[in-house]
Amino acid sequence: MPGLAIFAPALKLPAYVCRNCGFWQRHFMTPPVCPLCLDAHHVLPLQGWNFYTLKEAQTAYPMHWEELPNGVLHFWNEPVEGIGSHSYLLSTSTGNVCFEGAAVYSDEALAEITRRGGVQFLSASHPHSYGALWQLQDFFEPELILHPADFSWSAALQVTWPFDEQIEITHGITLLRTGVHFPGHTVLYDAARSLLCCGDAMKFTLDPQNLRLAHSVSTHKAFVRGVPLTPAEAQRYLDVFSALEFTSTFTPFEQVTNFGTAETIRLFRRLAQSRPHPNFVSLTNL
Repeated sequence: MPGLAIFAPALKLPAYVCRNCGFWQRHFMTPPVCPLCLDAHHVLPLQGWNFYTLKEAQTAYPMHWEELPNGVLHFWNEPVEGIGSHSYLLSTSTGNVCFEGAAVYSDEALAEITRRGGVQFLSASHPHSYGALWQLQDFFEPELILHPADFSWSAALQVTWPFDEQIEITHGITLLRTGVHFPGHTVLYDAARSLLCCGDAMKFTLDPQNLRLAHSVSTHKAFVRGVPLTPAEAQRYLDVFSALEFTSTFTPFEQVTNFGTAETIRLFRRLAQSRPHPNFVSLTNL
């Protein structure tokens, strides 16, 4: 739009990442504070604010990737500071979908994504896992699909496709707003892969001998603060997830293949009918 042209340079200001939480901001100088650390979901840095530029983050946070058995390309940084969310590239016949943002993408990772067809659709569950979505948007120019309830957190991005309660973004892949953790908290459902990317609706502890198997599961309003859900919030998750058929569940950190619809229903039904808590529950006790 011609009238907006004068503002275009501000959308490409340098990006800085908070070393305490991993939230990226565009700024004309090193930011004075990080808004995500100030939010009640997270905690303040004990030693004060500290930020990296893109090149500094790429050096400090090496990127790794692997192809999972269901054909999903999994990206993560290790070692990493902050929240350190993982990222998932799902290929379809009508374009590639990237869900969740890793802390930062290396040049080699961007080349690998390019080799696999780039990114046509980009989204994330909530601000804790936006990661370096801005980097993918600048590089691949995909549709960026976020729920408008979390619009205030997207200043480093340019939302091109807001949605209401749910949207099928490409063949067989649907985004659904759950709310609860954040007002716009969103999950991705891939019917063909029988996969739910659940954002921060759930968190798992893993079998050290097989990192695709969950030992226990928890759910929370704010994980680092140990804040539980209300019964109505547990019911909201139950309403959304019980309508989906899935056998694998990916969080922004774990990828488990032994937790699906049946286990999810048992978890949230229990929490909706009693006082919810943020404690881990063994899968054998669900």
